[in-house]
Amino acid sequence: MTFSTVAQLEDALRQIAGADAEPASMTVDYGAAAADEASASKAWIERSTRSLVFAQAELRTEDGNLVAAASAVFRRVTQP
Repeated sequence: MTFSTVAQLEDALRQIAGADAEPASMTVDYGAAAADEASASKAWIERSTRSLVFAQAELRTEDGNLVAAASAVFRRVTQP
């Protein structure tokens, strides 16, 4: 099964933000490489507060060309 570019980025962002975080917003910027050449995604947290997580992700081809990049804000939710 292949995921769309956005689905791959969203999955990477959700994993890095953590199970207690729900997406509030996400922005995707597309690069020049074709989506069917995508091989690896990388995600990281830019900063985090008590209630928000600001995360970034990239999807690149094997040779390092950018397919797409995303930034997202997640809201931390506490379970009762």
